[in-house]
Amino acid sequence: MKHAGAAEIGNVAVELDDRIAARARRYAHDRIAPLARYAPEPTDFAHVRLTAVGPRTIAAHVNLDVNGTPVVAKAEAATFEEALDAVRDQLHGRLLRMHN
Repeated sequence: MKHAGAAEIGNVAVELDDRIAARARRYAHDRIAPLARYAPEPTDFAHVRLTAVGPRTIAAHVNLDVNGTPVVAKAEAATFEEALDAVRDQLHGRLLRMHN
């Protein structure tokens, strides 16, 4: 499979709702940054937003910029880890499909 060659997305901006633990910032970076290796073109920027949408629900919204093409994924789960893992899986699949 041909890819852009970058090991990580260089700029991952993480926005946290004030009800989300600060440690979510590192987890978000660690889950999203490596997606660059699956992109068919350079992916220089990612924006991650984590929001508490209920007493037991966290929403994750991620927008990647793949050489000017937005690739977006959203998920909700009980924890920020689960929400980020779900978004990461969605983005992984979308990036792989972009190769065709």
